[in-house]
Parts: sequence; C-alpha cells; structure tokens
Amino acid sequence: MKDNSYMKNAHLDGESFFLEGGPVGAVLIHGLTATTAEVRPLGEYLHGKGFTVSAPLLPGHGTHPDELNRCKWLDWYESAEAAFLEMRQRSEKVFIGGESMGALLALLIASRYEQVSGLFLAAPALKIRRLQAAYLMQYFIHHMDKHQAEDNLPWKGYNVYPVRSLVQLLKLQSVVKKELPAVTQPLLVFIGGKDQSVPPESGEMIIARVGSKEKQLVRMPESPHVMLLAQERESIFAQIEAFISARA
Repeated sequence: MKDNSYMKNAHLDGESFFLEGGPVGAVLIHGLTATTAEVRPLGEYLHGKGFTVSAPLLPGHGTHPDELNRCKWLDWYESAEAAFLEMRQRSEKVFIGGESMGALLALLIASRYEQVSGLFLAAPALKIRRLQAAYLMQYFIHHMDKHQAEDNLPWKGYNVYPVRSLVQLLKLQSVVKKELPAVTQPLLVFIGGKDQSVPPESGEMIIARVGSKEKQLVRMPESPHVMLLAQERESIFAQIEAFISARA
C-alpha cells in the first residue's frame, strides 16, 4: 500500500500531462517537492488558448521523500530537457515556464538551446532563505519539516523537505548563476510580495544577469511562493498568454 503520510493533497492528479493543441508549444516545469498539480491550471488555461502544453513529473517527485533524496539535480534537468526536445519536434515554436526550482531548469534549458522562443518564470528559486544549512543537516536528518501555514491551495507534493534534495538545489543554483549570461531569449519574471521562501533579489538578479534584450520583472504584491495557484493567478496567466502570443 502506498504511503501517503508525506503527501499533501494526495488525491490530486500530479502526474505528467500532455495537452494537444496548436503549433506553438509550452513546457511547464514544477518546483522542488511539488508535482504537476502546481502547473496544471496554467497548462489548462494555455491549452484553452490554443497552445500545446507539456508538463513532466520530475524524478523523485510524487512518490516518497526518500526517492527525492536519491536524485541529483541533473536527473531533474534531463527530464525537463527531454520534454522540451519532444515538444520541439512537433511545434513551430516552444516556450518554457517554471515555478521555483522549475524556473531554474527552464533557464538552464534556454541557456543551452537557442530554439527556446521565450521564458516565463514564477518565483524563481535562484536564492532561497536559510538554505545553506542543508549542507550540514544532510548528515544528520533525512527530512525537514516545512513549518508552513496550512492553506487551501490545490497543491500536491511532499509536506517535508528531503534534505539531500536541498543540497542538490544549491548545486543547481550555482550552475544556473554561471549560465545566466547565455540566456538571450525574451524573459518574463514574476515575484511575489508574500513569498516567504524566495526573496525579491532572486528575480532581480536574474533580470540583471541574463543576456536577454527583452526582459521584464513583474511584482505580484499579494502572491505567495506558489503563485500559480494563488489569488493573483488569473492575472499571471493572462500576462503569460499575452507574452507568448506576442512572440508566436
């Protein structure tokens, strides 16, 4: 029997999904400890606007925190990259979006593939408050409680942080920081005024360091970290759709 004690909203669908649409594609990448439930409302919105949408469930997610502790950041990257390459085979243009860690994977793909037509990032986790402690903590504990206030957002994922996965996130952050100048595609970045995990400097640093000529930082004052499911999501979705349509 599957152990759901570590899973918040276990009843939700968090599996990989593909929504067939028109010739313009969008690949959506969820964050660390999350599942595709985090990006499904955005995916369904974009599909309703005529786009083809793909969202992979990243390795180690949607199962048990111990599985995530066994993954390396490259496992997550390769899964996201595969979804992009598959979309590129069937679409005239491909845009990539991600939330939190998913935004970092999107940036890394864009830095390596000029065929990415544009990027939209929500709460990009280039900096995370109090994350450095994971380097030491990994030798003493497997999981760390999130200590997050309960909310009613339809978010499916682990209710703990697998500590070794946090170390891998730190390593991914380091790689992405070095690659930012190689990102030259149009870029739309959202940061939340009520985000308790990712500080505003994370989005500001990305805007400052990328090589993109077209780039915009949008502040959503009422949005928490999981902004794609929160109260300002409709505004975010509309801005993303306009961003894609203007370049498609």
